[in-house]
Amino acid sequence: MTGHPAHGTAQVTGALWIDCGEGREIRHGDRAGEIRWTRQPRARYECVACRWKSETVTGPLAVKAFVAHIRTTHQATCTGPTTEGAHAA
Repeated sequence: MTGHPAHGTAQVTGALWIDCGEGREIRHGDRAGEIRWTRQPRARYECVACRWKSETVTGPLAVKAFVAHIRTTHQATCTGPTTEGAHAA
């Protein structure tokens, strides 16, 4: 079966915001392949169940690590009501 779940069976429990930033790849020289950032990537997470909001993390490595773990990390410590449902991202 395809399409959206039946009305009332899915619930948004959190929101993950990611700003991919803006930069240009260095193509020549010793730093070839690196990115020169004009605006660093950023991310933050907000839990709808307990209304917790994370700090905004900045920088490509910090954002990558944050995104990889925030949902499971927060879910383990969330004080909001127990819910099952979809995450918005």
